[in-house]
Amino acid sequence: MYWDTFLYIDAAQRIAVGQMPSVDFAAPVGPLGYYLFAWGLKLFPAAQPLLLAQWSLLVVIAPLMAVVVSEVSKTSRGLAFALLIPALAFAVFPSNAQFYHPLPGVDGFGIYNRQGVILLYVLTCGLLFLPDGRRLALFCAVAGLALFTIKITGFLVGGLLGVIAMLSGRLSVRTALLAAVAFAVPLAALELATGMVSAYIRDILQLASLNEGTFLPRFRTVVSAKFDVIVPAVALAVLLAWLDLRHRDRSVRLLDSSTVWFCVAMAGGVIYETQNTGSQEFIFIWPVLLMIYGRVAPLEKRTRVVFVALAAFCTIPTASAISAKTMRAVAVMPLYEQPDLSRLRNVGQVSARHDILARAEMLDDHFASFEPAYEDLARHEQMPGWQYYSEPDNQLQWLLSANRMLAALETFETSNNMRLDSVMTLDFTDPFPWILNRTPTRHVQIGRDPSRTVGEMTPETRRAIEATAGILKPNCPYTWARRDLQATYAQALQGRKVVALTSCWDLLLRPDLQTQ
Repeated sequence: MYWDTFLYIDAAQRIAVGQMPSVDFAAPVGPLGYYLFAWGLKLFPAAQPLLLAQWSLLVVIAPLMAVVVSEVSKTSRGLAFALLIPALAFAVFPSNAQFYHPLPGVDGFGIYNRQGVILLYVLTCGLLFLPDGRRLALFCAVAGLALFTIKITGFLVGGLLGVIAMLSGRLSVRTALLAAVAFAVPLAALELATGMVSAYIRDILQLASLNEGTFLPRFRTVVSAKFDVIVPAVALAVLLAWLDLRHRDRSVRLLDSSTVWFCVAMAGGVIYETQNTGSQEFIFIWPVLLMIYGRVAPLEKRTRVVFVALAAFCTIPTASAISAKTMRAVAVMPLYEQPDLSRLRNVGQVSARHDILARAEMLDDHFASFEPAYEDLARHEQMPGWQYYSEPDNQLQWLLSANRMLAALETFETSNNMRLDSVMTLDFTDPFPWILNRTPTRHVQIGRDPSRTVGEMTPETRRAIEATAGILKPNCPYTWARRDLQATYAQALQGRKVVALTSCWDLLLRPDLQTQ
């Protein structure tokens, strides 16, 4: 699903021309990830976009983990490394725990979900291993700000962890109030200066209203997809409850018990994953398990062995899946071929197996020749394949098709002595303003999914689309999502001249622009 990465490219160009997330365009997540990517792209203009999007959050994660490691290493270097190494691995590996395709590769989707869950890992480390005081308050404020501006569901789960930390006595009321002030002041300043915070909250509320009724189905999906983790977690929770009852330390508050912390962390993981597709699920239970091991270590050997075994079952499936996917991708990379996508700038830095690439190269002609078949699928609300967006051949087809379209667009502009100053694409993703260095259309959603993120067209959106010089319309393959998106914006597209750039792409030209 490489084209989820294009959302960062789209946002970077919008930010470069002065647009602000949520104020000038709606976004499904917070603005921080987009700004980090945009700043990173200025520092590393030739960066591979997926890796840049994945690694840019290290700017936030690294200082926070440095604080934790510095404190923990005073008493235990082993524990410090046990916290640090997974944090770095999860932050660096651009892979999700779930497998959507058997071929080796990295995951170009769910990037902000991975960023949210690694921030929850860092926050959990701070709550469990930093002493109460002003440093912990500042730590929580920074982590909270990052969570709030990356993924709102991550912030809510982080708030749940913070509440337990308060009730357990690890976070005093004074420290919590100080953290709240340090969290609120930057947001208030940002709101007064830009109006971005309230606009962001409106976006989230609108997104929630468009996705009503999906919580329970997604809850079932999380439980079934992570059955290998949840089953041993239930067994471990029972063990911890038994140990807390049998070996209760009266100096430890009831809500600071091992059972409470583990169950809250697992519940937070389930809540977070109900709103995500693609993530590194439940990784923030690792710091909790390390804290609990410190309590279990003095007990009899048999108890320690059972605890370690169950803890391993809870953590190894996720960690091994993420590591194995990344290592497999690195191992086969020299055997993959890189197609000629020179017109796509950074977006074209991809490689694939030769047979997948060969299939992708013929798909444009196939889709154009058999369009009625795909129209029939769309009439039944079906995609060309059950996992159409997950298939690498279809992602490659989009890239190859876009590369051909850009060549045709260049020829069209040259022959007509014209330069389209603004462009927009009638598709889920739109990297072309950045690729062409043109102005993106304001008030248009990033990640345009008509079933989940796009509501009715507003007057501001209509005026912005009508003012756009060129609208790019993909036709291969014909899908219900593209059909519905075009129907949503139909009134703003009236009167445009249709120019067939290739068999799979049309250019909808603003009526006042003359062609030869």
